[in-house]
Amino acid sequence: MSTSMNPLGIPPYLRMNLEYTGNEMEFQESLLTLVSEKMVDFEGLKANNFDVEPYFIHQGWKRYFDMLNGPIYPELLKHFWMKAKLFTKYEAKQEELQAIEKNPRLKGKSRKEMGFIEFTGTQIRSSVCGLNLIYSKEHFNKLLNLDDKGLILDAFEKDTRYMDALLHRMFLDISHK
Repeated sequence: MSTSMNPLGIPPYLRMNLEYTGNEMEFQESLLTLVSEKMVDFEGLKANNFDVEPYFIHQGWKRYFDMLNGPIYPELLKHFWMKAKLFTKYEAKQEELQAIEKNPRLKGKSRKEMGFIEFTGTQIRSSVCGLNLIYSKEHFNKLLNLDDKGLILDAFEKDTRYMDALLHRMFLDISHK
């Protein structure tokens, strides 16, 4: 994809196949209430001697606040979240096992060779108007111009030696964990 069409270098989020999927949520869509973020009026705050915009810019949040001022499509968002599901390592493995069960010749093949998208981490998957959408942390990092850094808690999943050190880094008051 050329950079003129994708200046942020956002990974692909649209799968090519069209399919109808049912709702993942077990309640009626009409019960969903969209609570949209309020725009922050930095100019108004500055006019009242409360100039906080430089602090947010310094922390790398400018793009996020710029996006808040963009259009919001409540009905599309409701459709998206009604059909959204989390796709983790577990679901990826189940997908592979089901494919092998249908076609034993796929055993030992990579996800790509099986016809699946390479699994690089947890994703939010949904379908809107028949279009399959996939979002991961890479998408949010690119959209918000954030560095991909920090502790990966999955790496410590089975190793309890680091548990206390991690908890102290995550919580100021360990009793709130």
